[in-house]
Amino acid sequence: MSDFEAALAEQLARNADLERQRAEAEAEMDRVRAAQEEAQRSEAQRLQQERNARHAELAEHLSSLAKQLKRASPTSFIVRTGWTQSGEEFLAKISTRQMTPARSLLVELDRDDDEVLARWHTGVGNAVELWRLLEVTPDLLSRLVLQVADDTLWRNANGPPPFPRSD
Repeated sequence: MSDFEAALAEQLARNADLERQRAEAEAEMDRVRAAQEEAQRSEAQRLQQERNARHAELAEHLSSLAKQLKRASPTSFIVRTGWTQSGEEFLAKISTRQMTPARSLLVELDRDDDEVLARWHTGVGNAVELWRLLEVTPDLLSRLVLQVADDTLWRNANGPPPFPRSD
């Protein structure tokens, strides 16, 4: 074998080795990318399940709070709760009757948009707050609903009270 043939054979062997290494590297990149995509899908699914569970927990808790408020003072509060037709949102509207200032609290738990909206409409002003579902706890909802009934909080108020903080 001549020097040229030996050099050519060596070069072709090196090319084949480089091609094999490139194919292995591409396969590894594809495997890593697929693993990352699967991890992202899995995490997104886990978060969605967590949001769905929190939505159900908050809807049940808010419904219970509204019923308790109505039972405690049926002449002071008008309470409406229910699901939207799509079943995606749970709404609770609590309004005062014969209380000063007049006040109404609307709470909307939106599963698909991952939001909790609270809106005050009062004789002394309006306010809106928006949270992510996972930021809201049953305790926060309890504190919010208690604000409707707290006359000392509203006495001489110039506007709605600050919304409770999510912890």
